[in-house]
Amino acid sequence: HVNLHNGVRRAYAFIHYGRKVESSMAHAARVDVMLMTPEEFLEYPYEDGKAELVRGELCLTPPPGGPHGRAGTNLVVLLAVYLKGRNFGSVFGDGVGYELLALPRTVRVPDASFVRADRLPAEGIGPGLLKLAPDLAIEVLSPSERASALEEKLDDYRWCGTPLIWVVDPVRRTVMIVASDAPVRWLREGDTLDAANIIPGFTCAVEEVFDGIAR
Repeated sequence: HVNLHNGVRRAYAFIHYGRKVESSMAHAARVDVMLMTPEEFLEYPYEDGKAELVRGELCLTPPPGGPHGRAGTNLVVLLAVYLKGRNFGSVFGDGVGYELLALPRTVRVPDASFVRADRLPAEGIGPGLLKLAPDLAIEVLSPSERASALEEKLDDYRWCGTPLIWVVDPVRRTVMIVASDAPVRWLREGDTLDAANIIPGFTCAVEEVFDGIAR
């Protein structure tokens, strides 16, 4: 397993500096259950929050707050408007599970994502998990997010071939760009966000990502 380079590790420390993440109640909860298959994961009757499967282990996090949801929705809308009428691919909102086939029993659920058209079934998307890694994974930070959990999640995406990841911080109003072919960088309000060659021609102002979120 290949760890992220030092630039991303420093990014984790920057993102979480000063945040109140020491409370165990705020930490993502790993439920002590028998290891699951992705098929069993789909049928598991969890109630609230968000669930992912990591090496067969069910991982639950608390329901996200309003800023988290607004930032994710803003990006989905911006991407969907741009993609309409273009045959580049499909954007997905929160709740879509990706079975990462290069890792055992692992299903990741990004807050938003994009998959190129040539990687999706020509006949349309069928039921169940998407059995691939997204081309763009978007993760919106929550107060409950542990640095180690975020590191593991981004490491999984990269290991499985995701070429571009956006880590959105509604508190600092920044977007961290983790690309497979470039150093880690941060964008702030006043900067322009783009998706490089993953979604050709797409750009938006960083402040648009945080529209409707109080300072």
